[in-house]
Amino acid sequence: MKIILLTWLLTSAFFTANLDASELFTMSSKERGITAFDYVVTEVARENGHSTLNIPGFQRRSAPASRWIMCVYAELAIERKSTLWAAIYNDNTGDTVTVVFPQSDSLDDPAFANVDALGVEPQIMSVINFIKFCGLN
Repeated sequence: MKIILLTWLLTSAFFTANLDASELFTMSSKERGITAFDYVVTEVARENGHSTLNIPGFQRRSAPASRWIMCVYAELAIERKSTLWAAIYNDNTGDTVTVVFPQSDSLDDPAFANVDALGVEPQIMSVINFIKFCGLN
């Protein structure tokens, strides 16, 4: 009986871990047919109200890549059922970007409560402004 219980627990833990990992967001510019640059945005952590993203080469991005990455933030916000987003990063964060999904256009929104703003004042963006520009539905 102990072996059956242990097997069930290990199997359950394995499938739960794989399910959680598969729910994390990832987006590739190449997979979207973009040839001007090559960026992959990977959600590495998700908390209530915000996500931590890894974007290799983020600090060296071009203007077109910046616009594409903002579209990715908007798409992630839509996936998270949010109409707003704010990206937090500075010159010292390297490839890491925190995207917050507030419920209001205030920096006092609870979504910012457990997020390090890194000494910057993030701009809260509306998904509506990006839907047409990014071709999102």
